[in-house]
Amino acid sequence: MVLFTGVVVAHSINLLETGPDVYRSVQLVGTLLHVTRYGFVAVTLFVLVLSMRGKTMNPVQFWRRRFGLIVGPYLVWTVIYTVTDHLVIAGERFPSPGEFFRELGMSTIAGTGKYQLYFLLISMQIYLLFPVISWIIDRTAHHPWLVLTVAAAVQILVFVTYQWLPRPHGQVWNQVYEHAWKALPMYTLFVAIGALTAVHLDRVQAWLRAHLVPVLIACAAGTAISVSVYLAMTGPGDVPWQATTPWDPPLLLWLVSGVVMLWLLAMGWDALRRSGRRVGAAAVSYATIRAFGVFAVHPLVLDVLIRVGFFDALHSWFPQSAGGALGDPRGRRARGLTSHRRSAASHPGQPVVRRPGPGAADEERVRELSAARRWHSGVHDRRLLRRTVGPALRSEHRTVGR
Repeated sequence: MVLFTGVVVAHSINLLETGPDVYRSVQLVGTLLHVTRYGFVAVTLFVLVLSMRGKTMNPVQFWRRRFGLIVGPYLVWTVIYTVTDHLVIAGERFPSPGEFFRELGMSTIAGTGKYQLYFLLISMQIYLLFPVISWIIDRTAHHPWLVLTVAAAVQILVFVTYQWLPRPHGQVWNQVYEHAWKALPMYTLFVAIGALTAVHLDRVQAWLRAHLVPVLIACAAGTAISVSVYLAMTGPGDVPWQATTPWDPPLLLWLVSGVVMLWLLAMGWDALRRSGRRVGAAAVSYATIRAFGVFAVHPLVLDVLIRVGFFDALHSWFPQSAGGALGDPRGRRARGLTSHRRSAASHPGQPVVRRPGPGAADEERVRELSAARRWHSGVHDRRLLRRTVGPALRSEHRTVGR
């Protein structure tokens, strides 16, 4: 439930971006909330391993059961968002039937129906590979630290490759880099953390209780390093996309620390619940059952609130929060541009580029959009970029979007 809440917050907080200092802080919060996707992977593996303990089920039976639970919702919500984007988002007219179905097909394959649906693709990969993962965990049950070391090495290699190494040239490599962040190697360490925690649950929890203070100190230190690197790379109103990516190697310290601290929080809550104290168990159970529904529908709710002018009204109710930019259409356009980028960047692969100030030239915005397009994929993202740059940049955007 906490992870689902973090996803909603990550996609909502950017709509309140205003002045340069607020912008920098909002991007920091959004960057730290990248922990939600990695936490999802760890929790998914943890639940799968625990649920299969003591059960015998061949891969076909497992796949039939698990894919039956996820493929239907994924297809339904992809169709819903492909339709509602044209109904709700201002200026988005329905394309021709041929273009609509091409868009729907590409969104289904790439997970770009909406910016949160990619995780269902990751879940399908987990289900597909779970028999292999389970086999590896069984064969290495007595060597958990070796598994963690190898998984960490793969994780760091993927992060370094994506963040720091130059990209190979060519259309094929462009497509690989556009979509590889949705592949399971990007989450290797957290697959191992979730699976191994389930296998060695009693030992892990006992160790964490016995070493609570050193663990908290280590988590605080990891978080401080990740935040310090972010602050060193950014300035007021100047947040390069490299500082906010979900695969920045220094961010890995926070990602692991965040998952560990969430686990400690869950352990503490469970201990209070078992002791008989009233800690909102009924409310948590109620919310947990409905968490996926909130996860699936919250972008539509945000789109509707934008369409009816709620966020413009919110800024008008609190004019001092807007840094004087509300009256400037360029400021509104910049806010909309960065809001989409952070919403997209709140799932992996979508960067945040520096917001142009009220005096920035159109050429600067085109260059930034060009950089963003190298990272963006999917018809949905192209529609949003097209809507935000304005009529004066339409011809330039058509060139960028090719």
